[in-house]
Amino acid sequence: MPALGPWFTALGAIVFISHPIVQPDVSSSPNGAADIHVTSAARAGLAPQRTHVLVALGDSITFGYNLGNNREPSPLAFPYLFAKKEGWRAVDLGVPGWTSGDLLQALKTDTALRSEVAAAQVVTVDIGSNDLLLPALAMLPKGADWARVTPTSSQAATLSSELAQGIQDVRSHLASILGLLHRYNPRATVIVYDLYNPFPASDPWLHRTAEAAIVAANAAIAADAVSAGDPVADAYDTLTQPSDDILPHDVHPTALGQRLLAEAGEQALAMAPMFQAAATPQGQNAILQWLGDQLADGTW
Repeated sequence: MPALGPWFTALGAIVFISHPIVQPDVSSSPNGAADIHVTSAARAGLAPQRTHVLVALGDSITFGYNLGNNREPSPLAFPYLFAKKEGWRAVDLGVPGWTSGDLLQALKTDTALRSEVAAAQVVTVDIGSNDLLLPALAMLPKGADWARVTPTSSQAATLSSELAQGIQDVRSHLASILGLLHRYNPRATVIVYDLYNPFPASDPWLHRTAEAAIVAANAAIAADAVSAGDPVADAYDTLTQPSDDILPHDVHPTALGQRLLAEAGEQALAMAPMFQAAATPQGQNAILQWLGDQLADGTW
């Protein structure tokens, strides 16, 4: 059977998971998120009088943390690379340290953030890493050699409980986030990034612990995205070489890693019509029929 990465996970979510999008109440508060615009020549085929806008929501990965002065989003962050390739304007609203709950709260209360979303043609969402990584990183002594970290049985039990809660938070919060985005801007294409493992195999305990949690969280992310009709950008299968993709002694992408994330977003954008169709009952039936034909023919 060919490796289909998140696409098969996402299609499987259509069949096996029913997860309605939650649309909570909305109130208002001032905006404090960073806003940097990158412009380029209008992409061929687009109306010259209108430049498309990509609004990027997320955490320090979206921000491009440690690829600049960290006082503002880095121009090397994937939203700018993605937008430049497409001939769009980028608005990077990534906030270092944000969890899925933080992003959900901002969408509920921040009128300026909602205005940015409402004006976008494309919205990217890359959130959830901190829901899982912060509990693990909190256990590391300052300056510890990650390759030599081994938790006590009590620490392992505590972390297991925290990771399970983090996975549940990602699923429930992302469902609400996507519901709000489509409520604020029904016309926008929303691209959802899944999570990558920033720890190399040479850090065995951290790698194994993160891998189990990230795989579970990515299944939840795929389920939420498919239910909303949104394509999944495959960070998990894209950033697989931490020595090249991830900054040393860090969890954030290198400039190369950010370029790879931009490419994953472009691939997901091309898949958007399929995901939008799959969110309809007719699309689900068509996919089930196709999968049945493939199995019957022995293709898989």
